[in-house]
Amino acid sequence: MGKKLPGITLAFENPKGGVGKSTLTALFAGYVHSLGEDGIKIGVVDIDDMQNTMGRLRQTEMEDSSNLKEEYEVMNISSSEFISQLDFLKENFDVILVDFPGNLKQNGVVETLHFIDIVIMPFEPNNTDLSATLYFFDNVYKNIIKTRKENGMKTTVRGVMNRVMPNVLEFKEIMKNKESLPFQLMDSYIKDSRVDYQRNLSTLSGNYHHPCDQFCEEVIDLISKHIEEE
Repeated sequence: MGKKLPGITLAFENPKGGVGKSTLTALFAGYVHSLGEDGIKIGVVDIDDMQNTMGRLRQTEMEDSSNLKEEYEVMNISSSEFISQLDFLKENFDVILVDFPGNLKQNGVVETLHFIDIVIMPFEPNNTDLSATLYFFDNVYKNIIKTRKENGMKTTVRGVMNRVMPNVLEFKEIMKNKESLPFQLMDSYIKDSRVDYQRNLSTLSGNYHHPCDQFCEEVIDLISKHIEEE
């Protein structure tokens, strides 16, 4: 399958731990890859030097599967080396998903953020997660968007609520006041379903059970609009 897109970089990023960055990365990669040969060529880069969640998962699954030639690539690249590898990644993949560590202190993480075209910030609909997400956006990411714009690069940023229980008051309050947020929320949100999450934390598209198709389609649409508006 040849490349169709100009090597778009995308990350589900939020330094707040436990918001589902790696899970959403695996879900979206699995969904895109499950579209088949007419889909887009996707690669996942794990830059978390300490945990390498995606890289370790793929390594474990390699021991139990003989069909890895049919899967998307998962690559462990240190955050300090990501930028030097970016031209190669853009030449070989339509979409490069970058799985970030749960902090900004690791060498090269903030620098890598300057080279991500689309950032989707997952957070659970509670005051703790929302406050941490707002702090990240206002004190770190807003300046990165400004720098990218000064360098002629367009940035698309969205928030997405993860593990949502629609009847919970905090979720309803966020929805009621979403226009006051400094970033736009995605139309889709991801309902709380521990079983689906456990089943889909896999780098094998054959294990994808389609719990978040609507969300994944919205992400694909976001990528298309980002390219059209560049």
